[in-house]
Amino acid sequence: MENVLSILFCLSLFYVVVTSRVKAYVTVLRVQGVILAILLMIPFIYHFSIFGIILPATLLLVKVFLIPRYINKVILDLDIKRRIEPTIQQMVFLPIVIASMIIIFLASNILSKSTELDVIPFASGFSAIVIGIYIIMFRKKLIVHVCGFLILENGIFLFGTAVASELPMMIELGTLLDVFVVVFLMGIALNRISNTLEGFEVTDLGRLKD
Repeated sequence: MENVLSILFCLSLFYVVVTSRVKAYVTVLRVQGVILAILLMIPFIYHFSIFGIILPATLLLVKVFLIPRYINKVILDLDIKRRIEPTIQQMVFLPIVIASMIIIFLASNILSKSTELDVIPFASGFSAIVIGIYIIMFRKKLIVHVCGFLILENGIFLFGTAVASELPMMIELGTLLDVFVVVFLMGIALNRISNTLEGFEVTDLGRLKD
């Protein structure tokens, strides 16, 4: 089950790479939030615990409802353009991502021979971390950078499920506050920028003066 969900998570990363719509990123964040919540519930199916209800419910509330709704609100309130303007073309970005994921999966398979880990969740999570960094590097819109950070954080969570069964909970509890801070501060920053500039791209920041 974990492998199937990890593959679905991995496919959502490909969708992020090929899409040209900002709201598609928000949809992917919702899908990934649902997948991670299910992954979090699986260990408690055979060993029931109150945490098996509270933690997935918290994850769903934050990742599937609160944060995506807030990002959509920022997009609507600031009238951010719906299409993504990348710094590199899709035909270049996609091969880079595919090559990176192939290397990650091969390296994970080799590592699994000497270390106890689940290859597919491990590689899928690490791929999300790398792709989140790529999104921050190769996309212009600041709101997309926030989505890239959230995808990276989702990758850290999935990465943890392949390392130890208890680790993902500790990672998630420790990073939820960081996610809230980054997203809300970015919303404030975008509102401030909107009062000065017409655009919401990182290239526009070069026009700001101290």
